[in-house]
Amino acid sequence: MIILHITRHGQVLPASDESWTHADYPPGDGPLSALGLRQAVLLGHRLKALEFTGPIYASPYRRTMETACGVAEIVDTTVHPAPAMREIVKRVEQMEHFVGLTTLELGQLHPRVETSPDLADMWWTMQAESDAEIEQRVAALVDDLLRQDKPDSESHVLLVGHGASTGGVVDHLLRRCAPELIGPPIPGWNCSLSTFRCRGVDGQVELVCRQDTDHLPDEAITSNAQTREQVLASQQGQQAQQ
Repeated sequence: MIILHITRHGQVLPASDESWTHADYPPGDGPLSALGLRQAVLLGHRLKALEFTGPIYASPYRRTMETACGVAEIVDTTVHPAPAMREIVKRVEQMEHFVGLTTLELGQLHPRVETSPDLADMWWTMQAESDAEIEQRVAALVDDLLRQDKPDSESHVLLVGHGASTGGVVDHLLRRCAPELIGPPIPGWNCSLSTFRCRGVDGQVELVCRQDTDHLPDEAITSNAQTREQVLASQQGQQAQQ
């Protein structure tokens, strides 16, 4: 059995003259905030309590790699760049000035990172993508991992991505166990935890938890710049207007 954990990256540091500029990091590939780094550590302790000992596969964006490395330090494991978990491209203009970390730079980012010779320097796409295409690409990664399942043992894997890619993973697995739960996107809490117990690529799938934040104190539950209270208040306001 494979216990597959999924998380969105930690809170990203907003771009400003006081924090970082595009001269420091390419547009669209900013680092985590101090809170984002703390969220990753808290998630690491949650996974350590669950006796997590498996590998971590993370989107090659800086914020996801920093999240994965923060977790890896706590649970003592390795991080593997996984382009399938990258951010969605909603508009072609979104990638106009984007420059991601190269294979060499990813390997130098943190001692926990292990790169593959098959990882291309340009691991991102310049084309706009649909939600269906996102689910299709993350599904290929998930199914490849599940094919490694050994019936007589239990192993853990963590996937670190973005709102769209982690949502695609969750929907792909829900189609096999609880398709009625698939619906409009729900808030993507930073470093929340979704977990599935999977018996191979064609076997039983069980939802254990979805967007769980028990390991995060209230003040550390965010959806990037917004706190949970701000997100929920905005949702209530939108519902009141309908």
